[in-house]
Amino acid sequence: MFQDNAEQFVVFKIEGEEYGLPIGSVLQILTVPAEVPVSDYYSAVRGMMKIRGKIMPIFDVRFAFGFDEAPADPKQRLLLVQLGRLHVGLIVDEVTEVLQTGAQAPQISDGRSRGKRAGTFFTGMYKTNDRIVMLFDLQEMLEEEGLNVE
Repeated sequence: MFQDNAEQFVVFKIEGEEYGLPIGSVLQILTVPAEVPVSDYYSAVRGMMKIRGKIMPIFDVRFAFGFDEAPADPKQRLLLVQLGRLHVGLIVDEVTEVLQTGAQAPQISDGRSRGKRAGTFFTGMYKTNDRIVMLFDLQEMLEEEGLNVE
């Protein structure tokens, strides 16, 4: 059972590291469609897709973090997320769980992660004895990719 003061995050992996998005921003978790349109320019935007009646940009989070595109894998997922009025899709290596933080508050990030640009996309981290989950700053990533999210 979830505690009243607990925060909940959808945990996903990129290159084996764990990242979390607030559960309230995640609308749906889907398998990645076989054909994701590829954009004509060098960015994390893979293309646009009509999902749930909305046209939304699809971002490859691996690419945004500075990693190469991964080959298709059945564990990959498409997270449909909302930030304000903006709806986007995020391709991630896999989704592992919904994490409840309990009474322990997330710590402020020191900005370190393995991707070339990944260190700028975090608001903090959640640490336990055996794991660290970096708390993903969706707004920062979208702004870095040129989207106005206000």
